[in-house]
Amino acid sequence: MTLPDLKAPALKKPQLIVDLEKATRNVSRIFDKFQRHGVAFRPHFKTHQCAAIGELFREMGVRSITVSSLDMATYFAGHGWDDITLAVPVNLGQVEEIDQLAQRIRLNVLVDSLETASALNDGLTVACPVWIKVDVGYGRVGIKWNDEARLLELAKLIESSALLEFCGLLTHSGHTYECRGREEVQVLFEEGRTRMLHLEETLQAHGTSARISMGDTPSASLAEAFDGVDEMRPGNFVFYDVVQSQIGSCSAEDIAVAIACPVIGKYEADLKVVVYGGSVHFSKDSVIIDGERVFGQLALPASDGWKPVPLTDARIVSCCQEVSKIHVSREVFDQIGLGQTVYILPAHSCLAAEIYPRYRTTDGQVLERFRLFT
Repeated sequence: MTLPDLKAPALKKPQLIVDLEKATRNVSRIFDKFQRHGVAFRPHFKTHQCAAIGELFREMGVRSITVSSLDMATYFAGHGWDDITLAVPVNLGQVEEIDQLAQRIRLNVLVDSLETASALNDGLTVACPVWIKVDVGYGRVGIKWNDEARLLELAKLIESSALLEFCGLLTHSGHTYECRGREEVQVLFEEGRTRMLHLEETLQAHGTSARISMGDTPSASLAEAFDGVDEMRPGNFVFYDVVQSQIGSCSAEDIAVAIACPVIGKYEADLKVVVYGGSVHFSKDSVIIDGERVFGQLALPASDGWKPVPLTDARIVSCCQEVSKIHVSREVFDQIGLGQTVYILPAHSCLAAEIYPRYRTTDGQVLERFRLFT
């Protein structure tokens, strides 16, 4: 039996840890891929929301980014990013703030209705780049890919405006998150790509040129056919997570973020370990594996950070507000001691990262990040 290191100080509370080496590798791999394919890379920063991590991208030559809120756009504009896409449809209550930020940077915005485009045109004082949001199958927001009449009417309205600059068509194939394996992801991405190219041809037939913007981490990681796509906007890939490892976008060893948690309970009869760390520390997102709801993957301390334990040997099967229960194999049980720090690889890294006002890195740095609520 492996005894706990009694000389190591016990962790007082859960902390989010970032492995910058892994994150850098993840970014470099996707950046190089799009360079090879001649596709512009506009990464989504909603996963890390951190100026320091943003510099990893800038050092590789990235100059254009994506965000998910106007506040986040303002934060990154304050850190030198001057070409930002706000990848949610315009909120009419923020037109004045959009106008103010558009006076400072190139702020790309999304519309999917005549009403929003008209209100945006009436409320702006400076020119603003506009994309039409298209739904290619995800079913969340956007003009349905087969509603050509509505798309043409909206494009015509934007083009007729003196302040709205029509850029093209933008979509997010979020339904790839339901896929398992490269082939399923490639099929869905190809379906979406084909639909977007058809709409581009429809616009061209009516005298309007359009660029195509797509982006989701499974497609960015696994697809290889990007003909006709002008830019890609993945975000989760910088950290990855257990969901992505189940899709096949990455391996568990690629996951660059973990929540360090102290062990507060060991129950030999059940081969059960309990950690101080629950839904308020890594969210309550989960993934179904072999019919079981799993909230994360256990990893044990290693000299360079952590080493993932195979899911067959350890699954987080219960996640309460402050604590979580992990069923483990005998071998794993014997490696864990009370008071020891273990690591939880989150089911969904975006929501786990959102919880923390700052990150700690494996080499001891503290990284401040954007916070909507302080």
